[in-house]
Amino acid sequence: MSGRRIYVDCRSPFYRAAYTEDGRLSELILEDKHNTVLPGNIYAGRIERILPSGFAFVDIGEKEPVFLQLGRDNTIRGHRAKGNEEFPVQVIKEGYDEKRAVVSADISRSGKYCVVIDDGKKSIGVSAKITDSEKREELSDCVRDISDKYSIVVRTAGRDAGPSAVKEEAEAICAEMDEMLQKAEYTRAPALLYREDSPLFRLLRDIGGEDCTVVVNDEHDCQKIKERYSDTELYTGELPLFMNFGIEKEVNELFCRKIWLKSGGYIVIDETEAMTVIDVNSGKAQKVGRLFNINCEAAKEAARQIRLRNLSGMIIIDFINMQSREEKEKLYFLLKDELKKDRVRSHIVGMTELGLMQITRQKIREPLSRYIYRPCPMCGGLGAIKEKELVADDIISHIINILSTGFYNEITLSANPRILETARPALEALERKYNAKIRLKSISTSRFDWFETEKSRI
Repeated sequence: MSGRRIYVDCRSPFYRAAYTEDGRLSELILEDKHNTVLPGNIYAGRIERILPSGFAFVDIGEKEPVFLQLGRDNTIRGHRAKGNEEFPVQVIKEGYDEKRAVVSADISRSGKYCVVIDDGKKSIGVSAKITDSEKREELSDCVRDISDKYSIVVRTAGRDAGPSAVKEEAEAICAEMDEMLQKAEYTRAPALLYREDSPLFRLLRDIGGEDCTVVVNDEHDCQKIKERYSDTELYTGELPLFMNFGIEKEVNELFCRKIWLKSGGYIVIDETEAMTVIDVNSGKAQKVGRLFNINCEAAKEAARQIRLRNLSGMIIIDFINMQSREEKEKLYFLLKDELKKDRVRSHIVGMTELGLMQITRQKIREPLSRYIYRPCPMCGGLGAIKEKELVADDIISHIINILSTGFYNEITLSANPRILETARPALEALERKYNAKIRLKSISTSRFDWFETEKSRI
């Protein structure tokens, strides 16, 4: 299906919003229906404890306090932080698993065309993606005299909106900021001052427009969205929404480790705690002249996958080796252009001597994989399990340790049947050597390398 469309599935455990361009998935948002601490929320917070590391625990009224990074010498907005001090804070990173949410003392409110920031600097900025110097100056001038308290940054969408629309929105947000900060002065912490639009509505705000249709499969949510976006349709088909429009298939294929390219090459994506590594391989295409084309296709797909999977932090792309400086420059600018399509800010650090492209991408929410997958209980998230011979060897060592004491001569061993079969000959030899009885108990539902022994004396 051509054009830009946003499909909103309200019937799964998460709100799922899929943004497609010309029928191809470009962005996927998953929103936990029970998560209340969303990035962008503003609270009246109170410092519970200041840590030696330069962080403070701040109580915002949720189950656990959140992290606030302090300035040099434990300062906030130019003064030294104190315990029980109360002030407005804004969530800039959501919490996940054991990680706490992170807040900032610099408050901002975003609209479709501009961002208003209470950071004490009172500066004017324009998105770096707007490169026309006359347009930049025009947009700067239209917001320059709106406020003498806040910094204002014009977003990329302001380029096509025109100065009057940008100015109107900036004035409205500044008025809302004034009202909220006045409220904060007489609100006792902890308390919620402002609830940010959900990730779903931020997607609609940032991407939605006259040329973008929103399709929703819930009548109540459809009505709620229609109040803001008139081009909204209710889906009433019998098939699930994502399945009917071919999105489910793309979502299911989204986390494949290996992704084949049309040129015959492929990329491999590995997410680790410290960084994400994307490896480009020539695959079936071995001709030297085609390697640069594979790199170019891989750069486009890598940028798409970064956006789709919401990969953030440090990202390394290992392209196929290129000798030509001209080809390296072309690849750099191609990747830069592809990353500009992303709503989240990213920066290409450059290419190392080993041909590794370094990218950093702003982290606001966790990678999409963290919402969909959990570490495997069989391997603990390692992605591999011990060879059965090594597990059997661990069992033999454990039983020798028991029998060699001379206190016990009867053992019941519970383990996976494949492990028991591998260990059986050695266990029979131990029975003869120590004149002991070893009973085997098969547990097929247990973790593959798990075993348990019960010992007694006859």
